[in-house]
Amino acid sequence: MAMNKNKNFWILMIVSCFFVFAARAQSFYSQVSSKKVQVGVAFEYAVVITVNASNYIPPSFKEFDVVSGPNQSNSVQYTNGVMTQQIVISYGLVPKKEGKVTIGAASIMAGGQKLECAPIVLEVVKGATSGQPSGNQTEDPKFNSKVSGGDVFIRTGISKNKCYVGEQVTITQKIYSRLQMIGFQKFAQPTYDGFYAQAQESVSKGQAAVENLDGVNYYTYELFRSSAIANKSGKISLNVVEGDVIVRKQTNAKPKNIFEQFFGAAGYEDVPVTVKSKPIVIDVLPVPEDGKPAGYFGAVGDFSYKVLATRNELKANDAFNLKMTISGKGNLKLIDAPKLNLPESFESYDPKISESGNSKTFDFLIIPRSEGEYKLENLDFSYFSLDSKKYITIPASEIKITVLPGDPNSKGAQVYSQQTQIKETENDIRYIKKGDFALVKSDTEFFNSFTHILLLILPVLALGLGLFFRRNYIKNNSNMVLVKERKAAKLAKKQLVNAEKLMQQNKKDEFYTEILMALNSYLGNKLNIPVADLSREKITTVLKQKNIDEQSTTKLVSTLETSEYAKYAPGAVSGDLQQVYKNTVDLIADLEEQLNKKVLPS
Repeated sequence: MAMNKNKNFWILMIVSCFFVFAARAQSFYSQVSSKKVQVGVAFEYAVVITVNASNYIPPSFKEFDVVSGPNQSNSVQYTNGVMTQQIVISYGLVPKKEGKVTIGAASIMAGGQKLECAPIVLEVVKGATSGQPSGNQTEDPKFNSKVSGGDVFIRTGISKNKCYVGEQVTITQKIYSRLQMIGFQKFAQPTYDGFYAQAQESVSKGQAAVENLDGVNYYTYELFRSSAIANKSGKISLNVVEGDVIVRKQTNAKPKNIFEQFFGAAGYEDVPVTVKSKPIVIDVLPVPEDGKPAGYFGAVGDFSYKVLATRNELKANDAFNLKMTISGKGNLKLIDAPKLNLPESFESYDPKISESGNSKTFDFLIIPRSEGEYKLENLDFSYFSLDSKKYITIPASEIKITVLPGDPNSKGAQVYSQQTQIKETENDIRYIKKGDFALVKSDTEFFNSFTHILLLILPVLALGLGLFFRRNYIKNNSNMVLVKERKAAKLAKKQLVNAEKLMQQNKKDEFYTEILMALNSYLGNKLNIPVADLSREKITTVLKQKNIDEQSTTKLVSTLETSEYAKYAPGAVSGDLQQVYKNTVDLIADLEEQLNKKVLPS
């Protein structure tokens, strides 16, 4: 027994030394726990980064099931007085088929250059089969190597299975699992043909709940919630939602190697389960034709309405605004602009549409061209009420417009006669505009003209400006410390763009990694602090010396601690990623403003 312990110890030491020497030899590389793996058996793939990097792009894992990761760990080593920082991003992968399989190259950006690690070729062999229980022998589900369809499934819920065109329904997708849920993969925000849909915040808010269904307790998680408005009638089948749910199961398997024995990794396993929702059909009824008003243009719900003209008396060729405001509950976003039935001499333009809360305003710009007394008619608003199942028409208030004669003597005034009042006699009479005309000499010589002289001078001016800007550019970029300080915010914003993409994909761990990299990059460049010295105490001391207010310093330290905690404990940090992203952007902007502020002489 003692000999086996010594043997295991030396094996562990040899493997550790191999990884240490390999890390020293390269600044960015990948490695696997074994290059010969079995179908259905998990192994570890890791990427090691020893340089200050950003924009990490993982390789494609299309030939594998990802059962864990990305998991990130940081370490600092001192060798002969030199400190090196190492970041390891690891994944748990399960091969899908036998044969030679290649894991492609991952990439990062370091020092303005793109680095790629070498691809790794694996030999995937057939997995070992376990004996099946005989007779009526059964296994405890929590120790079973497979997960049945009844243990994990997805259900689509709808607030109504029958509605009218333009009526709003709520659609949800909820995961049910008898096992602990670890994560979700390959799910995409659903779209629904025949509906105008908007995603809403899930009621789960990142936390699973327990629900009893048919006498069985399930862990539940609302994956998607959408507000949908039908835009066509008929029996519409909702698109199915499909993806993988990672569940954690206990296992009675014995440790396969010294690593599982040492770390206790054989106590459970994370299993990906593919789930697919069942098709749901919604019966969408058309709004009735009986009693439909002539001015109806698709409003369904419960609304109020008002119409207002900004001016009731004006001169010809002046403009006024006609505002039509619809408020209430219903399909506001799908209501089209009404068609105006205006007098012939009135010109109108496409309306400016604005929405605020539960109201929508159509703002028309109208220009009367002829004097007279006018009355705007046919401005009533009609909608279909879901409560009474009838059409309701709200009459518009009476609007009278008095158009006074235009002033032909005023500057810029234009007097129009209706074109219909002018009859063409062959080609002798044409409708024309009256007013002043600017006459331009048609025959001018190019030589010695203003354009000729300007074209001669422009190249000389362009050359002088180019030399001036070139000299300033060289001068401003000669001091690398000042260059890094000046471009610190710009480089940080580039990394925040990556964080925003990860936020939209709901990749929390990678999101917090990019947030931490962006803050460290900004602080290192702006404060001229080497990466090795980026400690909380050093950052706090330098910011205090630069008179940064204590509130900003406290907020910065809190954000750094949260992001680092997300690295060491993936999945443990929850919260609104949108708010974290906004707070980081505001924090960098606040620090940038304070650090760039010039001290005025007293």
